[in-house]
Amino acid sequence: MATATVKYIANPALTLGDTAQETVIYFGTISFSAATDTYLTGGLLGATGFAVSNLGPYADRAPIYFDVNTQAGSGWEYEYNVATKKLMIIAGGGSGTAAAVEVTNATALNAATPNIFTDVVAFRAVFPRK
Repeated sequence: MATATVKYIANPALTLGDTAQETVIYFGTISFSAATDTYLTGGLLGATGFAVSNLGPYADRAPIYFDVNTQAGSGWEYEYNVATKKLMIIAGGGSGTAAAVEVTNATALNAATPNIFTDVVAFRAVFPRK
């Protein structure tokens, strides 16, 4: 099985992103490479040509805000790690004294419950224009 990758797909209705004075904001969805591809501890990289930096103008800079969430209510939590440029997948349900945990290394996306591969995942990324 191959290591999974993700595709960041900008909303085509906002072709240059939403510009708000000194920032540009991209909205879109995230898709996964293949159902049987596996999760790698630390997160998943963007597929060639579909990384965050390929979203459009100013996206080659470090985002000042990056929000990722499930639109299907799956219970999975998604975190974009700015330093590594990887999407981490976290099992929800941490307690008041313990954090939620990352998906186990080498888990096939379709072997997770619920199925990560079929989750509907959206993002909002904010980049500085200056």
